[in-house]
Amino acid sequence: MEDHPKSTKNDYKFLKIAISLGYRNLGSTWPNPSVGCVIVKNNHIVGVGNTACKGRPHAEKIALDQAKSNAIDSTVYLTLEPCSHFGKTNPCTSELIKAKVKRVVCPLKDPNPRVNGKGFELLRKNGIEVDNSPLLLKELKDLNEGFITSIEKKRPHITLKLAISLNGKIATKENKSSWISGKKSRIFVQMIRSKHDAILIGSKTAFWDNPRLNLRDQFKNLPQPTKIILDKNLKLLERIDLNRSITNNKLFLVHDIKLKKKKTESLKVKGINTLGVSTLENGYLDLIDLFKKLSKLGLTRVLVEGGGKLATSLMEGKLVDKLILITAGIILDKEGIDGINLDLSDVISLDDYDRYSLDKSSIIGNDVAHIWNIKN
Repeated sequence: MEDHPKSTKNDYKFLKIAISLGYRNLGSTWPNPSVGCVIVKNNHIVGVGNTACKGRPHAEKIALDQAKSNAIDSTVYLTLEPCSHFGKTNPCTSELIKAKVKRVVCPLKDPNPRVNGKGFELLRKNGIEVDNSPLLLKELKDLNEGFITSIEKKRPHITLKLAISLNGKIATKENKSSWISGKKSRIFVQMIRSKHDAILIGSKTAFWDNPRLNLRDQFKNLPQPTKIILDKNLKLLERIDLNRSITNNKLFLVHDIKLKKKKTESLKVKGINTLGVSTLENGYLDLIDLFKKLSKLGLTRVLVEGGGKLATSLMEGKLVDKLILITAGIILDKEGIDGINLDLSDVISLDDYDRYSLDKSSIIGNDVAHIWNIKN
């Protein structure tokens, strides 16, 4: 049974702090969620923690180690239900019980079947008050969207980002796209990248732009995201130099699974990982198969940065969870590359078209960023 006592202003304040802590390592804790934890006693914070890089130690363990004996009779604010199963470390519920905390405030149940309410139940059985009031529940789900999607859909949470002109183009007819958006928008994109486990692009984007797909400037010291490039026949290395993208064993080339092993093994020597996936009847790589395999690798949040065909395939396959459109004050030629070019010829009425939910809208320099949530 869930407890829903009346939340206080302090509950709101401290849970807000826990959420901000959870965002600190978002993008670098996979396959674990990035959790924030705040321990409070007599209205004073005595311990804080957030999931460490690579997922351990957990936020609760870090905060309890900091609080020490002050954890006794304290209130603990968490952004996700504490784990209750034994893994590489003791479950966080056991640590909270051992620390003799008095109350746990956590609105969000862990969707993982191994937990899914068992952590809350164990705390209650040991005399700890558990408050599941739906306080800041949307913010908590936003923080954990990658982890939730990986459990519920068996694939990472997919964000599609496109920088487009006023007439919906992502590049000129000569495939020139640097730079459609302004400098401030490019800094904004660096921030978005830092919150994702991996960045994915198509082979045409790789060929024309050869992007570094890394974190730069004020974000350069953060953990770098994994780079994923679709390269069906593994011919990119014959056309461009990928050396500046090969860092810390974090580059994956996705290819047709039927390619000979000799070709993939030669790339491993150069520090490039390969991932074989099945192909569809139209000759394209099977994106559903790809995302299932990325999920098995532990990735929970993937940012897709182009190009137009990849974006269209994702939308057609209903694989996009969040769409970020950065619209710049420029009009490109009519033969330029479309950002999304869906074939909806069988849709007769406007009532039959999908409607997306606008989450946020921001003016960034001379550009406008719209963030849309897409429910599939």
